[in-house]
Amino acid sequence: MLVCRRLLLIAAAIAASIEAGSTSYHPGISSSDYSGYPSGYAVYSGATSPESSPSSSSSTSGPTELGASNTESLCRPSEFRCSTTGHCVAQDKYCDGENDCDDKSDEPRYCTPCNRTLYGDVGRTYRVEIRRPREDRLPFLCHLNFTAAGSDLGDLVQLTFDTFTVGRFLSFTSEGCPDGFMTIREEGRPATGGQWCGSAWGYTVYYSETPSINLTLYLLRLSEQGIGYNFDFKLSYKFLRRSEAHLRYGNSSMSTWRGELVNGTYCDRVLTKCDTRACRLQSPNYPGVYPRNVTCYYRVEQNRAPVGHRALLAVSQRNSHKIHIKDQVVKYDRSQRVLRVWDQCNVVQDYLTVYDGGSTSDRVLVRLCGGDAVPDIISSHNTMLLEFHTSPYDNPFHPVPLSFLPGFELEVQVIFVDEKSRSFVKENDNCDFYISGDENSSGILENPKHSLPPNTTCRYHFQGKLNEIVWLSFVKYYAASVEAAASIDTAADCNAKLLIWDGDITVDKLTFSRKNVTLMGQFCKDDIPRLCDHSLLRNSSRHTRPCSLAESYVSTGRDLTLEHILRQGSALYPISFVLRYEFVHEAISCNHVFASVPSASSTSSTSSLSSSSSSSSSSSSLSSNAGKFASPKNVFFYGRGGAQNLSCVYRFEADPDHRIELSFVRASFGGKSCASYVDPLVNRWTCDRRMADVKKFGMADLVVAEYPWQGVELVRDCLCSNVSERIVVRTLTSNVVEVRFIITLMNVTQDYRDFFFEGEYRFVPVGAESNEHGCSTRLEERRLRGTSGEISLRSPLPRVIPGLAAVEEILTNTEDLTATQCVNEPWLIEPEDARINFLYLRTAGYGITLDNVEECTTLNRIVVYSAANTKERSVICPEGGVDTARTVDFFSGGWNYSAVNASVAMAQHSRSFVVEFLQREPGFYAVTWIAISKRSPTAPNVGANAFAILPTEDCPYKCPEIQACISSVLWCDGVRHCPSGFDEEEANCSYRFGVTLLYVAVGAGALGIFLILLLATGCLKYCLYRHKARKKKKNVALNVNHLHVNHTHHNNGLTGSRLSGRYNLATPQEMYLENYGKDSIC
Repeated sequence: MLVCRRLLLIAAAIAASIEAGSTSYHPGISSSDYSGYPSGYAVYSGATSPESSPSSSSSTSGPTELGASNTESLCRPSEFRCSTTGHCVAQDKYCDGENDCDDKSDEPRYCTPCNRTLYGDVGRTYRVEIRRPREDRLPFLCHLNFTAAGSDLGDLVQLTFDTFTVGRFLSFTSEGCPDGFMTIREEGRPATGGQWCGSAWGYTVYYSETPSINLTLYLLRLSEQGIGYNFDFKLSYKFLRRSEAHLRYGNSSMSTWRGELVNGTYCDRVLTKCDTRACRLQSPNYPGVYPRNVTCYYRVEQNRAPVGHRALLAVSQRNSHKIHIKDQVVKYDRSQRVLRVWDQCNVVQDYLTVYDGGSTSDRVLVRLCGGDAVPDIISSHNTMLLEFHTSPYDNPFHPVPLSFLPGFELEVQVIFVDEKSRSFVKENDNCDFYISGDENSSGILENPKHSLPPNTTCRYHFQGKLNEIVWLSFVKYYAASVEAAASIDTAADCNAKLLIWDGDITVDKLTFSRKNVTLMGQFCKDDIPRLCDHSLLRNSSRHTRPCSLAESYVSTGRDLTLEHILRQGSALYPISFVLRYEFVHEAISCNHVFASVPSASSTSSTSSLSSSSSSSSSSSSLSSNAGKFASPKNVFFYGRGGAQNLSCVYRFEADPDHRIELSFVRASFGGKSCASYVDPLVNRWTCDRRMADVKKFGMADLVVAEYPWQGVELVRDCLCSNVSERIVVRTLTSNVVEVRFIITLMNVTQDYRDFFFEGEYRFVPVGAESNEHGCSTRLEERRLRGTSGEISLRSPLPRVIPGLAAVEEILTNTEDLTATQCVNEPWLIEPEDARINFLYLRTAGYGITLDNVEECTTLNRIVVYSAANTKERSVICPEGGVDTARTVDFFSGGWNYSAVNASVAMAQHSRSFVVEFLQREPGFYAVTWIAISKRSPTAPNVGANAFAILPTEDCPYKCPEIQACISSVLWCDGVRHCPSGFDEEEANCSYRFGVTLLYVAVGAGALGIFLILLLATGCLKYCLYRHKARKKKKNVALNVNHLHVNHTHHNNGLTGSRLSGRYNLATPQEMYLENYGKDSIC
């Protein structure tokens, strides 16, 4: 019987609800709009049925309705007119349990606040309470319509649930409200079917999207237990002007645009032209609770972009209080608020999904829920789709604390990037970037500007040219940490893994190749690569030091690969890096050796540490023994690569019968303060700079030097100012030449584009171009050593002389071909014993400089160098012969040192001289030299201090004018070796000869007596022999041997015609004679 009775009540309630819906609701809301409760359930209008309440008609006609014909009423639509007094009271006073009208017309019997349309004035708050129905009146159904009629009656509706307990809440997704629920439907929007039930917690507010909303309460059953009180409903409502909804629509200074609503949908929107207006993506009914059982699609488009650029779309929310999507049931305050993602959103099924494109078939960038700040989520295209999904069932809630708002608001930005840049992943490129040295030699690479989907691997392939390596320096690197609970793959070690490979990783659809690659670094979680972060301080006015190798990665070959593996993607856990890359010319050293080879199968140019320059072919071909050489292009050799100084040596080694010709095509020296010019004294390039500038700003130059003898360097030419026209250096007399490229004190911005040179070389046979005979002596034959000597050279007449007779005259008058053909060749003069001997060198003429060069009447020059440091030179203007009045004297290094400095170790050739004759016109000139010492060479303890000056008796053979001891073989030998001729004075030589004659007389007398005795003895022996011979009749033969001793006078040098006649030398070509010693009786 009870079941039958309930069925009758349900039928009556449906009929009453239809009648009430046709008379009580806003005219704009049709009864067909109420489909928010389940079909098949009975509804209850809130009034008693005719069967049970005889006064039911009065309960439905009590309040004054908008649109009713009542010409006597003066009340506003938001007021109720008392029946007797005609007073107007607020509409929410009707049936509130208090007698607001004196006649109790606002509290009729069996009245109910349900099934009414409620209005209100802006700025005033109204309240409605629905009392718990009796159990025999179930199921219970109540409709409330809230309409903002515009102007003073408002544009939007705000509902605040002060008390909410409607049935029980069991699930977010399936049959979550079995006992009862509340639904809210917006005017003109399709029904969602979403339901709220259970008990609300927090400050729950609902803001309408339209001027009119319908709220429906449905209660099927009450709790069966006495203590289970499951219905309590009180709400406050007010009406707002649209201009007051700042959080939703912005303010007068900056209005926000929420997009165009798609017709026929509840919340789908399209946003365009967000580069010119402030676009906002908001959850439905923001900033209040969002509806249930809705799926909203937000499509953001940017169809226009500057020429050559591409539009990327970004959504973000820096303010964490403006986003809260429910992720779990929480009825207490959270100590930490985090943004939950992926599977963490499966509990409530409220989530926001971001697609990298305009459809749901595109890759998902992120799915998020919870409440916290949202970083930039950037699409790789000019379209982006966001999907907001809510579960069908929920209980009204508000996030804690109250300053946080339910739902979400995201800001939209448009980013324009260069179409040709590597700031985005092009379609179907699978996040592979190729950086080639053919495009740019250096640059800056950043991570993609857009977000990357989960399980993405980006590879950056760096490929240089041949003979190039790759130099990478990370300026900054950041990888956001990921909570383990938020990870898609909980087994993964980390979200972002960076791998640096020395080599190329080839990946395609079919193969994955890692051939000949080496892992240079692997970084995960808190590990970061080497950083050169100080370069962030660099700007247009400040230059920082370059990145060192300890702060960089340098490949061993032309390929290097960065591999970035992102498990979670980069949407919510940004990965950002900035790195500088450069393709560097591969060169371990800038020291090279270029050598000529005798065979055609060999290579004529070899490098000790690099193969940057080469030339090949047989040495017999002039064109083959040539090549190019240049400064290094390896940036690590320069200031920008971390070096402050640079010294490169290019060594050229020709055959002994070849010489070297160098040409410099162009050169730059970084603006260093220096000037190159041709020195008129020696007709060679020289560098002019101030030492103060060298100490402060450094130096840069090209120095050409040759090495005629081991350990002896002859600096020939120096270039330090920019070269734009070819400079040829042909005056190289040695077959070993070095070119030194030296730079000091480079700044951090200078490299091979500031300091460079380009040159060419040739190995030229001696006399091949001039058709003249070269010097017939080798360099080792022009290395002189002994007690004394003289170099006497006669310059021939100019080569261009008409007629053969003149040539014959030259050959006739030239006694020594070496003297005429070995001009312009260096000579090395060494002391006889470098431990105790020094050199005293003398030549006719006087020293000249740039100041008095005009006083010299000849173009010929004699250049004297210290062999240990050929930068120290003296240029002599010769005056014809050795008998001229003016002479120049030289002492070898260390002669003027005191005994205190004697213990200092001597450098090789520190006491030697290099003499060079520069012939430009016919002439005769000579240089004489003797070995001197500060003590007698024959004194004991030769190994003692050689610099100590001993008493006079320890130096019997000396030149007093120069305070030097000379060898005894030079004393009274008929040649004046001392400048004053002291060694050949009669007083010194007569004493020497007198003593000798006395010894000869004594010896001759003794010899005579000895011969007489010998003769007598011989006669006696002969007589005895004859006597015996007659007896034995034998013949005996006697052979006598004669010993011939050659005694040679020693001059130990090269003599000209004058000396050769004196000492009967065969020819002057005997330039070096060994010293056999000379007997002395002094």
